[in-house]
Amino acid sequence: MTENDLTEFIKGCQLNNRWAQESLYKYFYDDMFRTCQRYTEDAHQALSILNDAFLKVFLNISKYKKETGSFKAWLKTIVINTAIDYTRSCKKETRVIHIDSITEYGNDDFILHYNWKQEELLQHFKLLPAVTRVVINLFAFDGYTHKDIARQLNITETTSRWHLAEARKRLKNTMQLKQPKMVKYE
Repeated sequence: MTENDLTEFIKGCQLNNRWAQESLYKYFYDDMFRTCQRYTEDAHQALSILNDAFLKVFLNISKYKKETGSFKAWLKTIVINTAIDYTRSCKKETRVIHIDSITEYGNDDFILHYNWKQEELLQHFKLLPAVTRVVINLFAFDGYTHKDIARQLNITETTSRWHLAEARKRLKNTMQLKQPKMVKYE
């Protein structure tokens, strides 16, 4: 899709043109669905979040201004916020742990040190508790700071750090990272 095509689709969406909405949805579906999958336990929840996010996009697309940044970044922000709203709405099922101090912060580049396939990583993310999964997604993939995460989830920065450390610990355990075997040649 060219920049001109995107501009035309956005204009069409602003006029409530169904064809333009469908085209925009189909074009960004794969990237945004993968983002939603990182925040949820199953594909049905991810699709529900994605559809809610696109509904918000289509209802508010007149607020998008090209001068403020790329459309994809604007869209992704809405998708992430919709995923966070979903996590909040499941609060009765979500266990939030508030921590005043933490002794083990872990390695901030944990995710980057290993060459995991996205599908494998998603499967292991689904095993994490909801808030822990949201924290690691916001921090490791979406570039949020602990201060931003704390504000978004109404937790302390220390609690955000704890969830990140907990996610790293659980991922290390569930993925059973293996050391490469040494082969001795004679």
